[in-house]
Amino acid sequence: MALSDTAVRKAKPNKKSYTLSDTDGLSLHVAPEGYKNWHFRFTWLGVRCRISFGTYPEISLKEARQLRDDARSLVAKGIDPRIQRRKDRQSNNERATHTFNHVFLNWSAFRALTLKKGRQSTLSQIDRIFNKDILPWLGTLSIVVDHKIRTPS
Repeated sequence: MALSDTAVRKAKPNKKSYTLSDTDGLSLHVAPEGYKNWHFRFTWLGVRCRISFGTYPEISLKEARQLRDDARSLVAKGIDPRIQRRKDRQSNNERATHTFNHVFLNWSAFRALTLKKGRQSTLSQIDRIFNKDILPWLGTLSIVVDHKIRTPS
């Protein structure tokens, strides 16, 4: 039977952890400490697997069902949702570290090793100018990094 939002909200912790089942492999795990975690159980290559979607109330019942549907569609396409989540996180981390702002901060830290620090120093002027004029416009731009090694022909 499908869970209701009221049943999820009223689920109280016991001495032992327990699980409230929803439909299509989604369940709510209630721990003795009071934590409520969403889990999705699925079969991958003949083995029962589980993936966590987060905690209630940060992830509502509606959001958990949407995440379950997304994971079920990945399984139907032959993609392991655990590996796909890892790839998505890795690409998000790479996207965050390949911005103009991140490159500037690394360059600024490198320049700080050789430049003097002070109120009217070159380093403070560079930081002030970049923070005021350049980073608001270019800070979030993504920078494409070419990792190919080119050999002379």
